[in-house]
Amino acid sequence: MSNLEQKVTELFSDKKMTVYEAAKQLGVKEIDVLKFRGDDEFKLVDGNNFDTIIEELATWGEMTFIKNTPEFIIEMKLKVATGKRAQGFYNFHGDFGYLSGHLRDDLIANIGFVSTKFMGFLGHSLHFYDKDGNIIFKLFVGRDERMKLDEEQAKKFLALKERL
Repeated sequence: MSNLEQKVTELFSDKKMTVYEAAKQLGVKEIDVLKFRGDDEFKLVDGNNFDTIIEELATWGEMTFIKNTPEFIIEMKLKVATGKRAQGFYNFHGDFGYLSGHLRDDLIANIGFVSTKFMGFLGHSLHFYDKDGNIIFKLFVGRDERMKLDEEQAKKFLALKERL
């Protein structure tokens, strides 16, 4: 067991520990913590699966988009629409309420399927990583007003994770 793996294991003896907080305490990236959390919690696939994943997500309905910056955790509820490539970007487009913008998808090295608890609630999310393990953005399976996971999305998440 590596020193980092031992520290991660020790931190998660506290059932309230989150991946974000563990990474912060250890001075590492979230991906470095997730690698020690087991197959049920983390599966990493190659970034060349981007098109397959985005096409699938376009059928899921509303999700939560998260972008962390040092000063701000940006969260938006939205739908993902497929886009097209032009001028070196994958261009998301859709009507109001859809993810919109321009992504250098060629810089996505890996995509993580993450299933962890936060504030006592299990969540499923996709993390899009660059070559250095930095998170470009995250997409979370939707929840209802009682914080219950969208059952259909959760099934689709697990099936996609298994398929890839």
